[in-house]
Amino acid sequence: MAGDMLRLHDLESVIPVLASHRTGGGRPIDFNLIHRSIDVELPSDYQEFSRSYPAIEIDEFLRIFSPVPGREEEFIQEIYEELEILKDLCGEGEDDLAGGNVPFPREGGLFPWGSSLSGDSFYWKVSSGNGDEWPVVVGGRNGDWWEFEGGMLAFLVGLIDGTVERRGLPRDIPSRSPRVHVFDD
Repeated sequence: MAGDMLRLHDLESVIPVLASHRTGGGRPIDFNLIHRSIDVELPSDYQEFSRSYPAIEIDEFLRIFSPVPGREEEFIQEIYEELEILKDLCGEGEDDLAGGNVPFPREGGLFPWGSSLSGDSFYWKVSSGNGDEWPVVVGGRNGDWWEFEGGMLAFLVGLIDGTVERRGLPRDIPSRSPRVHVFDD
């Protein structure tokens, strides 16, 4: 799967307006601090995205988390808060609202990278020590849980160009010509 990892220019090709928001000179995020704190290295496509963009929202629907330079510890805290929400969904039998998934740092646990304003959640399944091998997992607001065997950027590009199935997600959002809101650091 790592060979199939898309790059940032692939996302910018399906969201042309995005490139106009790219941070000149890059965003100096201390990913070493983040990696030491969480004990795994995040996928390279996510790191590339975060070094170029702050958190964004696509079509007033899908938000992508991004650390703020110098405030990486706040980002880590926010991730752990998202993991607490997932932990509350995990249960056994009829009480399991997470489709049998478990939160990171448990083996095969989910690590959040985004959410929708409708209550959907977007994760990586931490399936190995190499973040570029982690599949995307979608936790739909209607209880739909499914995996996409590709990286975050491949998933986003596929949602926008129509090549990714949208199980449990709206059929028309994000659209083929999405609007982008960029959150200032």
